[in-house]
Amino acid sequence: MTDTEPVHPSQIERHFKQVLSTADEANPPLVHDVLDDSPDRWYGQLVVTVYDSLSDHQDCEDVLPYAAAVELLRGYVRLRNRLLLTLTNKHAHSLTLDPTAALLAGDYLYTAAFSSLGSRPDSSSSECFEILTTALETVTEAFARTYTAAGFTDHNQAKFLDDTAGSLGEGAAALGATLAGVDEPVRRHCERLGRGLSTARQINYVLDMDPTEAMVVPPTFDESQFRQYAEQRRDEAALALDTLSETVDVTRLQEFADVTVTVHD
Repeated sequence: MTDTEPVHPSQIERHFKQVLSTADEANPPLVHDVLDDSPDRWYGQLVVTVYDSLSDHQDCEDVLPYAAAVELLRGYVRLRNRLLLTLTNKHAHSLTLDPTAALLAGDYLYTAAFSSLGSRPDSSSSECFEILTTALETVTEAFARTYTAAGFTDHNQAKFLDDTAGSLGEGAAALGATLAGVDEPVRRHCERLGRGLSTARQINYVLDMDPTEAMVVPPTFDESQFRQYAEQRRDEAALALDTLSETVDVTRLQEFADVTVTVHD
């Protein structure tokens, strides 16, 4: 493991802004709006933190384009969330979007995410492409289930968060582990860590929301069930950390996990 300084969100932003300016100088305003909604760059920092904890390389600069890719995909997911909420809600609210503008901006973010992966071609590029694609497919399937079903149950509301935020977290951790060149068992533990932290984090965000605010998951849910689900995911993340600690220094990962408890999307 290298002993480097933690990555600042601005370092990740620098990379995805380069990708956006290269792709098209006249990118849609919604692209910047949705990216500015998440200034913490949590998913991108997860990529870098996993990589830094597992890798013997000296420079985390190599992994920043992959962290930027996850943040661009995060923007795409957030925008599609808002668009689907717009299309299924009968009344306008603060998240209401123009569907055409939202679709164009979403496609732009999606394309930019995969372009960022290709900005640093190496032996891991193909595998990283598959990781990001798998995360996107899981999110897309979760959207399809949610918005074509006749109604929700308490269980699938929590599962929706697991399949969206959780899948992004799992993919981010998988990217960091893959770029670090670890073996498959270690990568699987990292994936469980990423999914556990991100799902618990998103559930906490929903629990802390003002019940009058619009959100994709309906405002009526079983709070105790949500808390139980979040606790289960936190326990799984803690177990993954314990297992990883047997072979690597997880100090920075532990610090990242501790901060995540109080930080939401």
